[in-house]
Amino acid sequence: MVYVLRIEGTITPATAIYVEEGLRQASYERASAAVLILNTPGGLLDSTIKILDLIEQSEIPVIAYVYPPGSARAWSAGTYILVGSHVAAMASHTIIGSCQPVDFTGQPINDTKRINALLKLMETKAEERGRNVTVAKRFITENLNLKADEAYRLGITDIPPVDELKELLDLVDGMEVKTKVGVVRLKTSSASIVEYSPSLRVAVLTVISDPQIAYILMTVGLLALIFGLASGVYPSAVVGALMTILGIIGLGATPLSFGSMLLIALGLILLLVEALTPGFGLFGISGIISMALGALLVITIEPARWVVSSEWMGTFVWMIVAITAPIAAFAAFTAYKVIEVRRRKPALGAIVNEIAEAVDDIDEGGEGFVIFRGELWMARALKKVTKGSKVRIVAKDGPRLVVEPLERKSQQ
Repeated sequence: MVYVLRIEGTITPATAIYVEEGLRQASYERASAAVLILNTPGGLLDSTIKILDLIEQSEIPVIAYVYPPGSARAWSAGTYILVGSHVAAMASHTIIGSCQPVDFTGQPINDTKRINALLKLMETKAEERGRNVTVAKRFITENLNLKADEAYRLGITDIPPVDELKELLDLVDGMEVKTKVGVVRLKTSSASIVEYSPSLRVAVLTVISDPQIAYILMTVGLLALIFGLASGVYPSAVVGALMTILGIIGLGATPLSFGSMLLIALGLILLLVEALTPGFGLFGISGIISMALGALLVITIEPARWVVSSEWMGTFVWMIVAITAPIAAFAAFTAYKVIEVRRRKPALGAIVNEIAEAVDDIDEGGEGFVIFRGELWMARALKKVTKGSKVRIVAKDGPRLVVEPLERKSQQ
């Protein structure tokens, strides 16, 4: 079998984790090769280097393929990945190149220290894979761009432009490449194709790792956090703290494991605050969300990581669902009951304007007993009340009812 991974859009830390999980799973399943389908404008250098390291450490051949024909681009980071893969291929009318680094404003970086480091990285990968070193370096020094046919003619790709994945696998069948475990002969002609889908963890990371979304999360979160703490509007501070941590994780400013633990710690603090305050409100809900996100991002649930069978892992996942689902249902039921109680009409409102019966003669401003719903209450009369007469409850003063004769009220 051949595993297919799609690197589309901006390359972020989520992309590197996706490739890591996919290559690990492909290796565990003893796949013949893994195909990285490239259609990207580039991305973070750290994430690109991580992907190159993953390819270097892969036990199975990695084929980089710029696809689909006529529209795909593998600029900047995508070109580094193409040059560093065991096999490089492009569909017709696709483009690679433009590898000079840029700053956050999009302006080219001319710092010789950075440029020389990237030149050496590109040179090393091109030499290792037997590709044209001179042309590879021009991707950086001249922002060179090449079409598929030019890339093959100049020795960057290994096969002529090919427009279908199945045709690509037929063409590379029998090629020998050097991987971590030594020279491997590709057996891809009749291999089945498996599309590797990103895990939920990667899907969440992909959203928050988008540079624009991550920047918005961090800046708006910081403003909400500062405003909430300064003004005492604590819901704003809670939401701000959660957004800030997600933004920091998305920008890659902290290791994923550390950021995940921050989310879990924030969730525990919020649940503790909720336990010390009445009701099931924002603190509790935010705490559950924070802990769930932290646990999702920190835990990698995959058979290859645990060295067990996929059947065992399936049983394990269902066990997790069986344990957590009742807890979540109980939490939802508790929240519903609390909201129901809070919406219930206050007991005082149910007493006012109700009818009671006087047990004693009560002078105006005096006190005596009345019976209300079978219970004996001390009452203070606004007007004279005779024993056995009906009275209307007009208020409650501590443990006493305030009443007036029903007949007098009716006459008014």
